[in-house]
Amino acid sequence: MDGYSRYEKLKIRVYDKKEEKEHFHQEIELLYLLEGTMELAVADRKIHLETDDIIVVNANKKHGFRSSDDILFAQLSIAYEMVSDIFQTTEVIFWCDSTKGDNEQYAELRNIMKKLLNHYLGTQGNAANFGHIALCYQVMDLLSANFLVQAADKENLSEEDRYEYRIMQINNYIRANYQQQISIKELSEKLFLSNGYLSRFFKKNYGMSFVEYLTSIRLYHAVDEILYSEQPITKIAYDNGFTNIAMFNKNFKKAYGETPSEMRKKAVRQKKVQEIQTNIEAVERLEQYMQRNGQRLEKKEITGVIEAEHSMIQSRPLKYVWNQMINGGSASDMLRSEVREHIILLKEALHFKYVRFWNIFSDSMLIDISIKNGEYNFSQIDSILDFLIQQGLKPVIELGQKPRRIQENIQDRLVFENNRVKFASISHWDDIICSVFRHIIHKYGHAETAEWMVELWYDEVYAENFPEQYDYFELFNHTYKNIRKYSNDILVGGCGFQGNYTKVLDTEFLEKWKQEENRTDKALDVEFLKKWKQQECMPDFLSCMYFAYERGEIHHEVYSKRSTDNDGFVHMVQKTQENMETAGFGNMKLFITEWNMTISDRNFLNDSCFKGAYIIKNILDIYDKVDMAAYFVGSDRVTEYCDTGNLLFGGTGLVTKDGILKPAGFAIEFLNRLYPYVTAKGNYYLITTDRNDNYGIICHNQKKLNYNYYFMKENEVEKDGIWKYFEDREPLELKFHLTGINDGEYKAKIYCINDSSGSVMHIWQELDFEKDLSRNDIKYFRRVCEPKLSIKKIKVEGGVIDFKLNMEANEIVYIRISRQF
Repeated sequence: MDGYSRYEKLKIRVYDKKEEKEHFHQEIELLYLLEGTMELAVADRKIHLETDDIIVVNANKKHGFRSSDDILFAQLSIAYEMVSDIFQTTEVIFWCDSTKGDNEQYAELRNIMKKLLNHYLGTQGNAANFGHIALCYQVMDLLSANFLVQAADKENLSEEDRYEYRIMQINNYIRANYQQQISIKELSEKLFLSNGYLSRFFKKNYGMSFVEYLTSIRLYHAVDEILYSEQPITKIAYDNGFTNIAMFNKNFKKAYGETPSEMRKKAVRQKKVQEIQTNIEAVERLEQYMQRNGQRLEKKEITGVIEAEHSMIQSRPLKYVWNQMINGGSASDMLRSEVREHIILLKEALHFKYVRFWNIFSDSMLIDISIKNGEYNFSQIDSILDFLIQQGLKPVIELGQKPRRIQENIQDRLVFENNRVKFASISHWDDIICSVFRHIIHKYGHAETAEWMVELWYDEVYAENFPEQYDYFELFNHTYKNIRKYSNDILVGGCGFQGNYTKVLDTEFLEKWKQEENRTDKALDVEFLKKWKQQECMPDFLSCMYFAYERGEIHHEVYSKRSTDNDGFVHMVQKTQENMETAGFGNMKLFITEWNMTISDRNFLNDSCFKGAYIIKNILDIYDKVDMAAYFVGSDRVTEYCDTGNLLFGGTGLVTKDGILKPAGFAIEFLNRLYPYVTAKGNYYLITTDRNDNYGIICHNQKKLNYNYYFMKENEVEKDGIWKYFEDREPLELKFHLTGINDGEYKAKIYCINDSSGSVMHIWQELDFEKDLSRNDIKYFRRVCEPKLSIKKIKVEGGVIDFKLNMEANEIVYIRISRQF
């Protein structure tokens, strides 16, 4: 078995054992449940796994399990040092747990695991072949592309995090370098600590010295090779960092009570018989499992040619969820004339009805909450409200206090300003809210304010704004009742769900919940809503936010990993609706008050055709499932800074700082052209009609992002290499066969935005990304950044229209088919 070091770095096993005591090891471990259930304990977490669940236990994490009698599971052991070497980092963590939420990435991982298990059966467990190795590396490719948490995903660390972070740095460094001649001096230099401090740190936190810990790691790996390879013992000693065989033998016998040679001889006698005896039943059950369903691999939709056959006779009303509201920015942004100019531009081009803004209590708004007589200065908020009313727009006032930030990526900020103000008590909050809305109703009247909205989002650190502890529900109840004193028409809702409710629910409830079996995050989400259902005041709408990240904690460090789920938005909406239904909020309106793929304001994908296709794809996914979906944010002007002198800078706006509509903006504009009745929908298109022989069809060819994108920071996306961040660049052919159409002459107008037509990014690239643009140059961009138009005549006979549409990667198209009289 001389090839151990090659293929045993990835080892597949099948088990039917009912229990495993708590232990830890250096390997990363993937568990895939084929049958039965399992109660898995990982560190202080208890996880209930059911059939088809898949999870990764990271290296050096204590874990153990108890299983049902019918358990059957596969285990893939992954050598940590192999992954560390490939990614050139000592911080390797996989965030793979299907109990947290299933999606197509897990389905793809299951498919490869089934192929690997099928191969395992066909070769009777022989791993010494290229087929086995290839399938193992396919698993690793999927894990790395979809589930790897990188240092760049880590949110800004607080002081409390640094202790745990140092532990992880030490563990990762030793795991990656134990084969080398490392010393505590080298480690202390890497961590910028003194030798003395690090020595004391080891004694206190590891219960042993640095040398003792390093030796235990080396022995762990040496035992693995002694038992599972035929390498000479001397070579094993040197390969695992021991400087001589005598020292190796001495430490080995001290740890295991026998010499390496004695352990190997005993293992050789027992190994084959023991493995056959312990695994024969599990392998037989695996064979039965694969015969039943292991070969029915989940199908993956193939893009290329899509045939769409639909009747145009039946139709239903279309919900215009995408153009009801736009996020304008913070209240201070709404005071700026250049931002107001773009609000007017967006209203005229995209027909938004509501503008959402926040931070009305920031210093720039001149509302001094410390005034005791209640004579507050509302001139600045009046200025915003006057402006919106003059433009025929309605305000959505978010009462939460958001810090002003401009993000390069999830880890790095260009700007962070904490705008939070502290209220003396809940009664102080009552006084200010009453003053604000008494003033609003007095100045603008009930008729004008009847359609206004107020939102109170849940801020994870909102309790810091008060000297005493208040939960969100109490704050909402007070807010709702205070507004109702002055208006029964203004809609009041919340709480901006982001799926992190652990800080909302009381400690006693959470501790009890942690002890229950079969608990899931979904159950906790429902408990949050059930508790809200018991409150005195019910919201007029529920709000949530979606950004394509998966947020959680590892070793008490907060990570926000970019989600690789291309359907993440609709999955979030479906989960929220299920939770609402279970908790008794089934008839409640659901508003998405913020949504975007990224929080990065320096990501050039925001300026590309991809973003337009991404918006249309996601709106088609959720348009009939929510009542409103407000894109974040309207204009690039709210995220300008010293580094934004160029035409484009990767801002999240629909319009550039110079007032040029991006493909993202044209996506909304195309959606606005749809007719009010839906006749048919597919994954890549939506067909509408006015029921008067006119049809509007919107299409997209949005491409999934690939590992090139997920392996780099968002602000490092290359503006001249956007093409490299997608799984493929294949065109899409849509073949439409539409029936139930009145005979006659029709005209089809086809509008498209793609890399060669109407894309501000592509036109800028043609000009070699020129930095010094004149006013006339900007006018040129505004003229040429328009959809390409082509016109075709269609003769309908027998009530049928047949036509084809060829779309480039990330192209968006709107087709208007009108009968000619």
